[in-house]
Amino acid sequence: MHEGKLTREQLQQWVLNRYYYQTRIPIKDAIVVSKSEDPAFRRMWIRRIHEHDGDVEGEGGLALWLRLAEGVGLDREEVASCRSVLPGVRFACDAYVDLVRSRSLLEAVASSLTEFFAPDIMTNACSPGRSTIPGSAPRCSRTSADGSPAHGAIPPKPSNSPRSTRSLTNYRSAASRR
Repeated sequence: MHEGKLTREQLQQWVLNRYYYQTRIPIKDAIVVSKSEDPAFRRMWIRRIHEHDGDVEGEGGLALWLRLAEGVGLDREEVASCRSVLPGVRFACDAYVDLVRSRSLLEAVASSLTEFFAPDIMTNACSPGRSTIPGSAPRCSRTSADGSPAHGAIPPKPSNSPRSTRSLTNYRSAASRR
């Protein structure tokens, strides 16, 4: 996909199946919120749900995924129904939600921070002047009104420590700047 070698049908299948994963994220985040006793944490984390679901119908990340589906030639209603999702994709995504439901708050939060462990290809693909999707801006260049990286933007890799050692505290402080 990053090399532009997928057929149209392969790209459509990726979008269709990835949409199902995206629908699980706000459900997973609601479970994370429900596990916390800390109001400040809940206020911070609930933003993730609003970003995916939007504050009104037709807004938010899920609506953008449906627009992408239309853009690659898929029927919006068919994608939204999730009827055509591959069984293995459905199983893996539902297992992710079940893991968050059944584990501790720390494990649930840790499982949500996969962007810190993205392969270096994502960092390289988002170098200035490069884009992961032809005709689009690099994800890492998106910023909020205050100039900080927008939610979903790939955070820069720290120069003095590997990504795997980033702490939840660092994530919280970065998220609070958003």
